Amino acid sequence: MLILPFIFSTYIVAALDLSFGLKGGLQAQKMNGDGLKNVYSTGPQVGAFINLNKHRIGLQLESVWTQNEITTDSSFYGLYKQYYKRINDSLTVGNFRFQTISLPILLNIKCTQKFWLQIGPQYSANVSVIDKSELLESGIKILKNNNYNFIGGFWYQSGGDSHSLKLNMGARIIVGLNNLNTINTYEVWTNQIFQVHLGISY
Repeated sequence: MLILPFIFSTYIVAALDLSFGLKGGLQAQKMNGDGLKNVYSTGPQVGAFINLNKHRIGLQLESVWTQNEITTDSSFYGLYKQYYKRINDSLTVGNFRFQTISLPILLNIKCTQKFWLQIGPQYSANVSVIDKSELLESGIKILKNNNYNFIGGFWYQSGGDSHSLKLNMGARIIVGLNNLNTINTYEVWTNQIFQVHLGISY
């Protein structure tokens, strides 16, 4: 009797073309704004996803953890010296490591049997920001906790429509939509991200 619910649930998943899986990869992020080195830094990304695809269109939901860094330039002290811990740190380059949880909601558009375009919004929350250089006074927040982005990219998945273990890979461009600077909101900081990943799904 216990096997009947399993058979029924497997049939429902197959009928809806529902998939779920895990993925991991790298991202290159650049924070643009006065006081920052506008260069890319790389970091890891891992996540889980679930998608519902049918015919030519689908929907994909994800939860992704990422880690990256931003680095200050020589103008940072002039802009934010009132927040420095020590005056003799005026020539010190600041490094800030931050970890983020992101929740993309993506529209999948089928181009071929295995190739999908993806577009949609992403909400991200910075769960920790570490002042690696111990540059600023304790309690100073450099980045907003919440930020909003727009995603465009592609998704390639092996295998056919049958539900079995599949490999996938993809690449994305993520563009920030709001100012992340909390020290001085008149100075605008925005992010730009490139991501690549490999994953498995069922």
